[in-house]
Amino acid sequence: MSNGYVSQVTTGSDPKDDGDRPGAADPAADLESDTGPRVSRMRVGGEDILVLSVPLPRLRYPEGSTSAEQEIIDAVLQGLMVKEIAERRGASLRTVTTQLGTIFRKANVNSQAELIAMMADDADR
Repeated sequence: MSNGYVSQVTTGSDPKDDGDRPGAADPAADLESDTGPRVSRMRVGGEDILVLSVPLPRLRYPEGSTSAEQEIIDAVLQGLMVKEIAERRGASLRTVTTQLGTIFRKANVNSQAELIAMMADDADR
């Protein structure tokens, strides 16, 4: 994953591929868009490889969330416990607990489980 994209690599020949003739249509180019999948072609070990990169949904953080709160939300989504989040951030347990309370209020949830469920629902939209 890089730049918010997940990539999948496929190998083999493309039946629509006209080869490397100048002016030949590249089927990979038809799949590209500014917001959709990105396709790139490379040759490795004598085989043509298409790399399909699909954008991940952007998380919609609770309105008014600070960058610190967004980092904590990301850590919660990764399954980290409050103590682990505090250690990772170099903050006290009390600070992270207070920040989580603020996040819960902004997100209108009462627990980390509710926060995770809310963020998952938003990502599906």
